[in-house]
Amino acid sequence: MCAEDLPILGRRVFLYLEKRKCRCPDGGIHVEYLPWLHGRFTRRFAEQVNRLTSITTNTEAGWFFGLDDEVVYRIDRAILQEKADDLLIPTPAPKAMSVDEVAWKKGHSYVTNVVDIDKRVVIWNHDKHGKTVLDAFYESLTEKECAEIEVVACDGASGFLSSSRQHAENALIVLDHFHVKAYLSTALEDVRKQELAKAKRDKSQEELVGLLHCKQRFILLRNKSSRKKTQMLKRLEQLNEPVYKAMLLKDQFATIYEFREKKDAQPALRAWIGDALHSGLAPFKELALKLFRKRHYILNFFVRRVTSAISEGINNKIKRLKRMAYGYRDVSYFLLKIHQHCGFLNPRRFN
Repeated sequence: MCAEDLPILGRRVFLYLEKRKCRCPDGGIHVEYLPWLHGRFTRRFAEQVNRLTSITTNTEAGWFFGLDDEVVYRIDRAILQEKADDLLIPTPAPKAMSVDEVAWKKGHSYVTNVVDIDKRVVIWNHDKHGKTVLDAFYESLTEKECAEIEVVACDGASGFLSSSRQHAENALIVLDHFHVKAYLSTALEDVRKQELAKAKRDKSQEELVGLLHCKQRFILLRNKSSRKKTQMLKRLEQLNEPVYKAMLLKDQFATIYEFREKKDAQPALRAWIGDALHSGLAPFKELALKLFRKRHYILNFFVRRVTSAISEGINNKIKRLKRMAYGYRDVSYFLLKIHQHCGFLNPRRFN
């Protein structure tokens, strides 16, 4: 048999190994374990393939080494699984954690990622989402490790909240303010669509249609004020009260996060919920009821100012990873690749 080794001066190198049979005293047939071999490749060659796939696609790595994509996939998956068994079992216990989900293919297929906020790495993931998935994460920790979790940042999904309350009893659960602002943007977008549909039916509302057109929605949804947004707000005050009111509600909520203390933010949040309920805007009334139910988690931000910003950054890396590979058929391999790019399996952590 032969095993491929690292190339020398740009030429592929193969080691030809002579097979031998030895009679074992205990009888039977045994295969000798050679730590420097990895199938039909040397260990150092396989690890070099794994390192290259951490910065480029399997196709490009295969072209560089003269290997088929499927061969690169098998080498990379085996090496990653070995490292995962060594570094991720048992699950690294966090003190401050963030949990979020990201779609990995069409059809509501999600991957749930648990991130250690202090170390800024993915420590656990799963190819489903919901309470049972997060329960599995907590069950992979000891009772002592669960009790030592200080804070959990999440998007407010009921499954994540109930699981964290059940297992991380001492943790402060924080509703991430990036997700709250996303809820506000969604409500504003719903109002914009409703008013745009009404304006299109009235031929005298051409200017309003132009202001509410989908090309202008980025100005409406922008968190920071700008000259264009100020001009649009003044004109909408004259042309369309519902959208004008929705924009004011969105900007008003953003000011709550400018407070430093919980005792100051609490009355401001209560006042905003009251204004939203009496606004006459169905999307904001629905959002106000939702935020009222989760007001305690919103206010916890002022006790411990943590966010899932690191999770959002990791989600962007995951989406880029998925685009580079044009998707993954093997979800288990995809989970390992997430750890390779965003977790403890990243080769840079060993240098």
